[in-house]
Amino acid sequence: MKRKLISMALCLALVATAFTGCSASNSGSSQPAASGAASTGKTEMKILGAGIYSASDNFNSYIGKAITNASEGIFKTNIEDGQNDQSTQNNEVDTMIAKGASAIALSVVDVTAAPTLIEKCKSANNLPIIFFNKEITDQTVINSYKNAYQVTSTGGDYGANIEAQEIVDYWKAHPEMDKNKDGKLQLVNLMGDPGHTATKPRSDAVKKTIEAAGIKIDLLAEDTGMWVTATAKDKMDAWVSKFGDQIECVVCANDGMALGALSSVEAADFNSNGTKPSKYIPIFGIDALPEILSKIQSGEIAGSVLQDSKTQGMCIVKMAQNLADGKDVMTGLDYKLEEGSKAVRIPYKAITLANLDEAKAAYGK
Repeated sequence: MKRKLISMALCLALVATAFTGCSASNSGSSQPAASGAASTGKTEMKILGAGIYSASDNFNSYIGKAITNASEGIFKTNIEDGQNDQSTQNNEVDTMIAKGASAIALSVVDVTAAPTLIEKCKSANNLPIIFFNKEITDQTVINSYKNAYQVTSTGGDYGANIEAQEIVDYWKAHPEMDKNKDGKLQLVNLMGDPGHTATKPRSDAVKKTIEAAGIKIDLLAEDTGMWVTATAKDKMDAWVSKFGDQIECVVCANDGMALGALSSVEAADFNSNGTKPSKYIPIFGIDALPEILSKIQSGEIAGSVLQDSKTQGMCIVKMAQNLADGKDVMTGLDYKLEEGSKAVRIPYKAITLANLDEAKAAYGK
């Protein structure tokens, strides 16, 4: 009998201990503790679904990094690579929505797909969408949805007028640029992806601005380098082989292609010692990427045009945060929406040896 009483006492003690443990774990709540951030009393961080059209585009990769940096402490985000395929990007957007994104930010592969992407966001409880880099030029598409916006650089010429002015200034400061002394600029032109919004305007504007300054152009060759370094090198290899020292200037619609052009001309013994070699071809680009700045400093590249990825990334994230929080889209921003386009436009800036530090700061974290 004594043994039974002791066993019963031990059982009661164990039950009491277990009940006390459960009460402590629920901290006075009648509901079980949730998993993840809620169990610690913290608010779950919102998700920004973000994607670039192709990681092979140097600038797109940098603006993706800028979005990631600007999202710290505000959004969870992962930059998806659309691989220059719209169906791939559509699937990525579907996944972003399924994972509970509070906003979408995209450099779209094909600008004509914007209505489809907007419809996806509408169907997902009017999810905000911000297009960047590749401008949706059909403003009726953007204006058709209250939660659609854009962040780009200044439109129209897309920085080409500034690039052209750098070429004009170089021509005036370096009479030796006119190698055959015919008063004309023997030019080769590496254009971007034909499907990109900025490609044709840049190509047209750079030539028009040079000629408007009174410099006649002898266009030796013109073709697309698809924004890609390796593709541009292949094109430039053929042109150097054909024209050699007749080439007086290389115009590149982005810095990725300028790097390809430089690799090509250096292989042919041009520009190998900056501005000092006996054979030199001035090369100009757009974006002022970090990897081009050292080439400007050495003289291997003559100049570039800053397309400010850091500021664009900060604007994209701030606008997405405002929209996700139900605030006016421009709250806390020093920029204004362009009337009729619902676009924030970040100005381009000429970059030469004189102001390299400004470009370096733009790519700092």
